[in-house]
Amino acid sequence: MDVLAAVVEVLKAEGLEVYLIGARAMAFYGVVRETRDWDLMIDAPYTPQLRDRLTRRLRELGLDVRWSWWGFSVEGPHGVHIDINYAALPVDDEFRRRANSYGIFKVPSVEDLVVMKLMGREKDLKDAVKLLRLVSDFEYLRRRAEEAGLLKELKKAAARAGVKI
Repeated sequence: MDVLAAVVEVLKAEGLEVYLIGARAMAFYGVVRETRDWDLMIDAPYTPQLRDRLTRRLRELGLDVRWSWWGFSVEGPHGVHIDINYAALPVDDEFRRRANSYGIFKVPSVEDLVVMKLMGREKDLKDAVKLLRLVSDFEYLRRRAEEAGLLKELKKAAARAGVKI
């Protein structure tokens, strides 16, 4: 069984849009960082009903599902690890329009990916600095960061990247 494809199929069968985020999404933009797992984001906020439906369907496939505050993780055979995050940003029409199709996934725009990275841990902030050099729409990036309450973090990352925002 292709665990990744099976997980994405379950998510899509629930009517969810599936976005590739994390280091593998960065690779889509040519920024490479080693990773072993898959990081996905769904376009829905947390609800116990959604969590329970997804958990049941994934466990029916024989997968190990663990809940967390940010979403849940799925462990499959041969060390396959997939983190599924609830939407970190509003997945509005503009977010969808700016996303890119990539196989069975969509990839957020580089601007939206930067904002998501600004919400993370130290390695994510380092990723944001690298991605900032690829941003073309600083007005959109600034607006999204401001909406998320991350303008201070964006300014700090931009200074580290040598980018004027």
